[in-house]
Amino acid sequence: MPKKVALAGATGSLGSPILSALISAGFDTTAFKRQGSLSVPGHADVVPVVEVPSKSPPLETWTEALRGFDACVVAFRTRDVDLHLAIAEAAAKAGVKHFIPADFGSADSSSPRTRELVPLFSRKTQVREKCQELVKEYPGFSWTSLVTGHFFDWGLENGFMMCDLRLKKALVIGDGKYRASASTLHRIAEATALVLQRTEMEEVKNKMIYVQSFCVTQLEIVESLEKAMGEKWEITFRDMEEYIAEQKKLQEEGDHMAIENLVFVLGTSDANWEEKGNFAMKALGLEDESLNEIVSGVVKEVAHSSKKAQS
Repeated sequence: MPKKVALAGATGSLGSPILSALISAGFDTTAFKRQGSLSVPGHADVVPVVEVPSKSPPLETWTEALRGFDACVVAFRTRDVDLHLAIAEAAAKAGVKHFIPADFGSADSSSPRTRELVPLFSRKTQVREKCQELVKEYPGFSWTSLVTGHFFDWGLENGFMMCDLRLKKALVIGDGKYRASASTLHRIAEATALVLQRTEMEEVKNKMIYVQSFCVTQLEIVESLEKAMGEKWEITFRDMEEYIAEQKKLQEEGDHMAIENLVFVLGTSDANWEEKGNFAMKALGLEDESLNEIVSGVVKEVAHSSKKAQS
């Protein structure tokens, strides 16, 4: 099992809970951040922070920075795919034994439909294919990609689940009965730490694996919200293919929100991880969380934040 772990992207929405999970699991964790960034990782009082020069050649810079680490987790978006590719190669060159790329997300980047609707997911595929090449070149190197579904609590709180908690309105794709996997930030962080405790396990090593907090339908989510808030919600149903065509046109016109909307469709209609061969809940010792408990917690948090903002 790796002992020294480097976490790149420790200050983001996902990186922060991953950092906490790694510390709780007993890993000797170092947070990496871009030089000049004003973001301060949590646990900065007990966790070393390394600033990586952003203007230097990334391969050389990251290779030197990652020497002596057993594992590396990347938890920031793949906007700059060349940087992600460089970090993966640098990890292998530096002698890192296990690498977890930033493959977390709402949709399965290995799916042709995903890459067709949202070409940005091809970047994750590029990084994963790079990892597969590195395994052949560096015998001591291994990797695991974690696919998690929608970031459920974060997405619900920030409007990315097409549920408006203030207006009590929901947009539902199709008949709302597609079953889809989703994960809380805590579940994703927990699974990341568990993978690093099982890097030699056949179900984990050099594989793309799938985890979840639960596998539910949109209508079940709305029902849970109604239960938590004690009020009926207004539901707007949209034909899936019509909605996709509409959003693709907007995407071509440069509407960035259309990309998020297409990701939402994928994560709602094509994300049942329980049907996947590499569904890893049992291998990681995980069980489903309670939809109602998670939804209730988000509703309370949103109400608290709203009340605090008004005071």
